Amino acid sequence: MDLIRANPSIVMHISLLTALSAVASLGLALPSTLQTRGMPTVLHELIQSSHDHADSQSDISTSEFNDFDFWVQYAGATYYLNDYTAKTGYKINCDKGNCPDVEKNGGTIFYDFSNDTITDTAGFIAVDDVKKAIVLAFRGSYSVRNWIADASFPYTSTGICTGCEAELGFWGSWKAVRENIQSQLHDAFSQNSDYELIVTGHSLGAAIASLAAADLRSNGYPEAKMYAYAAPRVANAKLAKHITDQGNNYRFTHINDPVPKLPLLAMGYVHISPEYYITAPNNATVKPSEVEVIEGDVSFKGNTGTGLPSISAFAAHHWYFRQADAGLGAGIPLKRSLDSDECL
Repeated sequence: MDLIRANPSIVMHISLLTALSAVASLGLALPSTLQTRGMPTVLHELIQSSHDHADSQSDISTSEFNDFDFWVQYAGATYYLNDYTAKTGYKINCDKGNCPDVEKNGGTIFYDFSNDTITDTAGFIAVDDVKKAIVLAFRGSYSVRNWIADASFPYTSTGICTGCEAELGFWGSWKAVRENIQSQLHDAFSQNSDYELIVTGHSLGAAIASLAAADLRSNGYPEAKMYAYAAPRVANAKLAKHITDQGNNYRFTHINDPVPKLPLLAMGYVHISPEYYITAPNNATVKPSEVEVIEGDVSFKGNTGTGLPSISAFAAHHWYFRQADAGLGAGIPLKRSLDSDECL
């Protein structure tokens, strides 16, 4: 109990669960995740996780740090997707200057995709001959704050492992493009058989990248590396453990960024481990000493421990070693209507 008393974030999450219990006692509907798993189960897991998962921190090597800063540039390049549409062989270029190393390497579009359904899954497969890598990168959504307003975040079965469930929208976004991507990856690797697979994304793109990497590792690419910047929680405890056990996961958070705090722990979602927690302030050059490695699917020593999500903290969401979503221009709009491209 001393740990719980000492950490305001744990207290806030437990208070939220208590409030939801009161809602249930009045006969009102709970989020579907709580209806399925039960309030006592989720509360027990929250408290138990805060005790059971030993947080550990380790030094970041120069090589690792350079990779962290490099792969976010591919994630950032997805925000310029209109420049790449139907342009196989196009050399990636970011006019806001946020992917200089990708440009230097001559990163080349192999395949671009944009789904016309409500999932709006978009991104590209690129070839980096300097890094000897095939890069699968997913774009973050223009409507991040739309799904922040969604209070249900229902689960769906993934089939990746027994009992492994993911957030419905994130899994649906991957499924919408999975078949075409698997085919294109096969073609890309047939031409570059000794290259490694990198899966990356920022924001909602990181959520899709997390699930795509897990699925692809079970379907022909066991060594795929995942670099997820500002990813929300995507999985239940079983799926999160399965992905963690696969290895090659680099999941980044930044100070009090609200997106990695969603969906809430109170809804039964947990994170993939480890967390690479960036402590540098917004718009500042990040040093290796400002990236902490924190183990555990529930940890209050990193981003989760900075309190419940707040729109006022959104500046932290943009800055991951550099402004990851500079291609959006003014940033992520409040919401977008589903029947038009107008940002409201």
